[in-house]
Amino acid sequence: MEWKEVAGTVAKAAPVLAGVLGGPVGAVAGAAGALLGSFLGVEPDPAQVAKALENPGSLTELRRLEAEQQAVLLGWQASQLQAELENVRGAREREVSLVRMGHGGAWISGVVSLVVIVGFFWMLHAVVHMQAVNEPVLLLLGSLGTAFGAVVNYYLGSSLGSYRKDALGGMRYPRGGEHNGAL
Repeated sequence: MEWKEVAGTVAKAAPVLAGVLGGPVGAVAGAAGALLGSFLGVEPDPAQVAKALENPGSLTELRRLEAEQQAVLLGWQASQLQAELENVRGAREREVSLVRMGHGGAWISGVVSLVVIVGFFWMLHAVVHMQAVNEPVLLLLGSLGTAFGAVVNYYLGSSLGSYRKDALGGMRYPRGGEHNGAL
């Protein structure tokens, strides 16, 4: 079991905590898991935390935890957002530098993107016109849909990322722009 699986249960009562648990930065998700485990009185292990969350009263307590630790959780969420933004920035800078150097392989990402886009719409058209749709076809369509979203996000940016950045606003942290992680 992983923290992302626990995040689904936590989201019912504490959406910010769930976002941190299910986020892309493992160290931050682990810290949130440790905070959650400590709060619930269990080891910081996703399986043990999930078992503790089966107690009906635990979801009510999660609301209190999120309220008490809101500044820390938002700081962790900001760290995750920053990591996501750096990842996108790095990928775009790599492509720009390949084009500037005249590297022959710079066109490969464009071709792959084109294949994903054409493949997604072709598969969508095929599924719409099928008499009977089976599970492997739907899995392929789902995979292509995810890849299509990644291509659009890469070339056009993510409105979710922009929303998160705007929602976090001008948060400032001590020690040169980083949160101190204090509880």
